[in-house]
Amino acid sequence: MAWRLSVLKSRLRRPAAAFLALLALSGGVRAGERNEALPEHLCLAEEKVLFACQEGKRRISVCGSPDLSRQAGYVQFRYGLPGSEEMIAWPEASFPRRHVIKGNVLMAGRMGVYFRFRMEDTSFVVYHVRDVQAGLVISSGGLPVSKRRCDRVSTVAWSDVPVPVGDGIAVSGVPARKVP
Repeated sequence: MAWRLSVLKSRLRRPAAAFLALLALSGGVRAGERNEALPEHLCLAEEKVLFACQEGKRRISVCGSPDLSRQAGYVQFRYGLPGSEEMIAWPEASFPRRHVIKGNVLMAGRMGVYFRFRMEDTSFVVYHVRDVQAGLVISSGGLPVSKRRCDRVSTVAWSDVPVPVGDGIAVSGVPARKVP
């Protein structure tokens, strides 16, 4: 199954650097600015929505193939504005899933789950701590570059996703606030 949206990775030689440049240029979205007519996630209709949240107008999604199992399928991170070419999807939709791990995350004394997607020396950590916070932490060379908090979480269905398990991590420096 091919991902039909135009993805930065397919256009540029250094996809991680391109994504970080896009993130810097995007400038985010002003507080209170929302467009509820946009879809809640970036997954295709036939895919499993494992995680979806809204960060301003942009979406943070983790999508899985319909045949997702221990022996087949893919798990993919997507971030961007629905319907825009200003989007990234990583890793490529393929098996085996060697660019993604999941683990536990500790925040504000509560335990949650994270998925870490690696692209070159850049990591995209999508996390969710129930009743505390959810979001995306991007790091390059082991140093945090950007922290994006979800305004609203619409789907969390990733507890049984068959990906390698990593270590527990603690998220700090992001003020905790309740996610509706």
